Amino acid sequence: MVRPIDALDRSIIRLLQEDSRMPSAEIARRLGVAERTVRARINRLVEDGIVKLVAIVNPSALGYDVTADIFLEVEPGRLEEVAQQLVAMEEVAYVGLTTGERDISIQVFVPTVDALYRFITEKLQRIPGVIGTTTYVVPRVLKWLHHWSMPSESAAPAGRSTVRRRRGRAGRAQEEAAIPATSPARANSDQNT
Repeated sequence: MVRPIDALDRSIIRLLQEDSRMPSAEIARRLGVAERTVRARINRLVEDGIVKLVAIVNPSALGYDVTADIFLEVEPGRLEEVAQQLVAMEEVAYVGLTTGERDISIQVFVPTVDALYRFITEKLQRIPGVIGTTTYVVPRVLKWLHHWSMPSESAAPAGRSTVRRRRGRAGRAQEEAAIPATSPARANSDQNT
């Protein structure tokens, strides 16, 4: 079951997306809640797999100026085998199994168009089970995955509501389960939706 998140979680996530190194104390100050609450919420968001706190590498800053989306057609019965080989390739940033005319979608970062050509002809087309490839060079990316924001609460999947979770002895809530409509966290959430 997917754990729903509330307005405070959303506000914390938005601030972490602005600056993933923002201290819990600063987040707490901006949202008008206790620092302990922010730390507990961040820990729970990470433990529940809702957010992942990682460093994002900028490929173009390292000289990998060519981004390409490549779609592969694979022999029946060899999909997983081919996909695992793609996952292991250092040029490949994304591997997805798809539906439709092609079987696998990948995104690669390489330094030059010539390097892309060599990658396709010397690596991809030599993988046993690959029947064909279709390549699209992406000259400019306007939005990356790490810029994706959660849809507003009103756009959340139907049938899911915020679950209040209590922790600690004797039912003592260690973190706020709901945010009053007048709190800075609610105001910040409303401004960003």
